[in-house]
Amino acid sequence: MARAPRAATSHADIPLEAAPVTAPLAGAPVRQTNLWKDAWYRYIRNRAAVFAGAVFVLLLLYCVIWPAVSPYDPNDVDFSQARQMPSLEHPFGTDTFGRDLFTRTALGGRISIGIGFAATLVILAIGVAYGSLSGFVGGRLDNGMMRFLDALYGLPYLPFAIITTQILSPSGSVSVWTMVVALTIASWFTTARVMRGQIITLKQNDYVRAAYAAGAKGPRVLYRHLLMNTLGVIIVFVFLELPGVILGEAFLSFLGLGINPPKASWGTLAQDGYTAYQAHPYIIVIPSLCIAWLILSAFFIADGLRDALDPRTKEA
Repeated sequence: MARAPRAATSHADIPLEAAPVTAPLAGAPVRQTNLWKDAWYRYIRNRAAVFAGAVFVLLLLYCVIWPAVSPYDPNDVDFSQARQMPSLEHPFGTDTFGRDLFTRTALGGRISIGIGFAATLVILAIGVAYGSLSGFVGGRLDNGMMRFLDALYGLPYLPFAIITTQILSPSGSVSVWTMVVALTIASWFTTARVMRGQIITLKQNDYVRAAYAAGAKGPRVLYRHLLMNTLGVIIVFVFLELPGVILGEAFLSFLGLGINPPKASWGTLAQDGYTAYQAHPYIIVIPSLCIAWLILSAFFIADGLRDALDPRTKEA
């Protein structure tokens, strides 16, 4: 009688012994995530924000480094080189006085961006202090501070800035700090209102009640548990306020109420180009493009930071 053939076996048919699963030891440290590290990972996944940050840094480096290494004196007058078209020797051409525009644009960027960041930091300092105090104390003080803020909202921004420059510089010699004060004095209202809303919302959280129950005093609660949790909003506001301040400086300088020659800002360079825009349009186009470059970059960075620092966008 023929025996049935034996089925072939392979190693795959042999059951493997299950690997032992070891449970985590009791008391073993749990891996913790860092808010800022998570925010950085979310930010770099936003390609538009990363590109905007890269071109923003590139513009800053150009403004900081090039005036120091340029072979041309930004204030050296040479009428034989006046109004030359862009070339390899002068990538942005020259102005009416024969000065290299590639160097003067970088130097003007230093002043415009410096005024922008300085005024933005002052705006944030005043707005954060005013809004956080109003929202934290509450009651009649909050009501009175907000009504005063409503009255200040009636001040027109640019006309009030023009009046401030004339009061602080009656001789017509406008300094950098005069511009900072003029652009700050009517610009902190929105920041204060936003900070007040943030503080009022955060006051309702359980960890604030727990801090009071543990014996923490009001100033410590305000600084440690409320203001520290608004850092994300403050950082985003830096890049939201910066474009408006730089536009304000450019507008005042374009009207002849800004930085005095021979110093240059992007606004004064645009004013110089306006007088000769028909024959030499590149003189006004170059500073205008720089202003647009910085403003668009700042808005994209702010948008990326808002998404990155918002805990509600954290992936599971």
